[in-house]
Amino acid sequence: VAIADYDTGRLRYLNPAGMHLMGLTDEAAVAARWAPEFFTDVGFVQAPDMESALLEQGRWEGRSEFRHFLTGEPIPVTLSTYVIEHSPENRPAVIACIAQDLRTAQEHEQRLHTALEAAAYRVREQRALADLSGLAVDGDLDHVLVAAADAAAALVGVNCASVARAEEPGGALRVLAYRGQPPVPETFAPGTDSQPGYAAATDQIIICPDRYGEHRFSTEAMNTRGLRSGVCVPIGADTVWGVLTAHSARPRDYSDREVMFLRSVTAVLAAAIRRIEAEDALRHLSLHDSLTGLPNRALAHQQIDAALDTARGSERTVAALLIDLDEFKTLNDRLGHAVGDDALIRLAEQLQSVIRPTDTVARIGGDEFLIVCPDTTTVDQAITLATRITELHIGPDSPGRELRYTASVGIALARPDETRETLIQRADAAMYEAKTTGSRYALAT
Repeated sequence: VAIADYDTGRLRYLNPAGMHLMGLTDEAAVAARWAPEFFTDVGFVQAPDMESALLEQGRWEGRSEFRHFLTGEPIPVTLSTYVIEHSPENRPAVIACIAQDLRTAQEHEQRLHTALEAAAYRVREQRALADLSGLAVDGDLDHVLVAAADAAAALVGVNCASVARAEEPGGALRVLAYRGQPPVPETFAPGTDSQPGYAAATDQIIICPDRYGEHRFSTEAMNTRGLRSGVCVPIGADTVWGVLTAHSARPRDYSDREVMFLRSVTAVLAAAIRRIEAEDALRHLSLHDSLTGLPNRALAHQQIDAALDTARGSERTVAALLIDLDEFKTLNDRLGHAVGDDALIRLAEQLQSVIRPTDTVARIGGDEFLIVCPDTTTVDQAITLATRITELHIGPDSPGRELRYTASVGIALARPDETRETLIQRADAAMYEAKTTGSRYALAT
């Protein structure tokens, strides 16, 4: 900050920051100088514009250039000059100048830019983790994995990112989500044959700043895909579920912040996977029989509804076969529940062995089983399956037991206007007819 006489250019005051900036040691040194001496030739060129602005507007602002009185070094500054006192003739009498060293300002700007950049990164990072956490609460696995790959690619600034799952210990990792440059890999080799495989095998974060000079694992796959560096973070706590990867086409170091972000992503992924697996397990329990592992009544009903919808308007139909073990309760009471359970488990296995891949076997009651055949074209197909079922060797799997169970089968083929309820009712009536007549199977009318 400086105050000077307008006409003479003599300085009345220069603050300590100004004296330091110019290389002046005391007030006497300041008093010995006049304003034009403070400018370099480049700064002095602006004098006419500055004088004209002060006369007409009472102020001037812009960039200029001071000189250091000891070294002669030019000092770029921003300068604001004001008239603070006028003469009786209304001319400028005293002016004040406020200057800022642009060299320091640039350093401040750079520090500010760095701080703002870091803050912006934190905002993006927090937003990405918040979005991913939202998906982790109620999203399906595919969407969560894709969001994780997107976040890793965007926030770390790499050419590609992926999530791969280790489907069996020591096996290849199958890529489930990918974001970035082609080609898209289908799998990563296990163990030391790839960086993701090595991360999964060691359960450690593996950072590769440059594949040249890397000896811990093979970088052939990176070379094939045009990649030079990467970081791989295992997913999972007790056991490795998979690996989150981020790869770049150039050599680079990965900062602690970037690695910490990737670790945060894998933590969210692990929580989402635990939630999804728990839900899948509960859903499986709710739709499957606990003894045989077969679909239960609820799932069988879903299968029939879907099959009937698909068959409408086509030349194919849906067959339902209801199977009931004869005298099961009596024999079960006499031989014991363990023997009866063993027989039901064996029957479930045998029924699955005689059906087609498109058919479904379900246990819908104590000793009642239902087979849904969604792709049936003739009655003979259903009768052939029923015959195979009645010929099954059903019995306790215990040495010395010659007792064998027999089964009665009711067959119903869906009519054009059939509903699930009426189809099952007709199959049930046919089953009781077979049981009553001893014919082993019967076809519903």
